[in-house]
Amino acid sequence: MATALPGIIMITAGIAFYLLAIYWNTHRPQHSGSGEGALTVHQLIAHVEAERRQRERT
Repeated sequence: MATALPGIIMITAGIAFYLLAIYWNTHRPQHSGSGEGALTVHQLIAHVEAERRQRERT
């Protein structure tokens, strides 16, 4: 029995770690809606393109 004890402990610890990781991952905060004045990806791309065009003119 003493030789099986480390194996049992390792298996139990592995299962506990797995369950803890799954529980923690599902309850982490996610990105919420953007606030007032937040830019979308398309707006940011348009802004960068406008800056690039302006630099090319000068």
